[in-house]
Amino acid sequence: MQPSLAALFSGGPALRLIDLAISVQESGGKLSLDDEIRRYIRVVGSNSTANWNCSVYASAAVLDFASESIAASDSLGTHPPEFQEKVVRAAGSMEPAEYLHLLAEMVRILDREPPPEYEELPMAGWEFLQLFPNLFGLDAVLMDEGDLPFAGIVQRFVTNEHPYCFDRAVGLTTEAQRALVLFPGERCLVGHNHWGTRDRMRELIETINDHMQREHA
Repeated sequence: MQPSLAALFSGGPALRLIDLAISVQESGGKLSLDDEIRRYIRVVGSNSTANWNCSVYASAAVLDFASESIAASDSLGTHPPEFQEKVVRAAGSMEPAEYLHLLAEMVRILDREPPPEYEELPMAGWEFLQLFPNLFGLDAVLMDEGDLPFAGIVQRFVTNEHPYCFDRAVGLTTEAQRALVLFPGERCLVGHNHWGTRDRMRELIETINDHMQREHA
């Protein structure tokens, strides 16, 4: 395999889907592969940049290409070591080429379904990290600077980033607004984030908006 093609299997959608398959294999029956693929489809579909860069259907095509390249050489040896190791773990007793083709077909079939609502299929931990990376990162700030009320910590965080606070501020307020819309209950994101109540999300938005109006209007 040419080095440029090997890069397809050093990261990106093939490894992401294989990682999900491994997590299902190693969950002892607690996870469903169909549901993890549905979550993957939901994540990609909810982000226009991700969908524009590599649609779910294109992800399935990468898996098919991997399957064909393994079958053609009758070996995993021409693929990156991490990819080899993960494919073997995911495939279990199946032939790697056969397994990857089956996984690709599952992705295509499930991609034809409407994405499930969060009430129907709850958000997984890995999904939270992809959808709310800035809110997740704020946890560390709250633990390190817990000497102030919540609004005070947020205000100090944004002030410390000033005048280059725009990206972080926009990321936090955008994710907080998204959380309020997607999870309208009072507990909002508490299942994934110990402080992520609806009131805290509003407080975060108001605190950052106040800073932006005072310092950047």
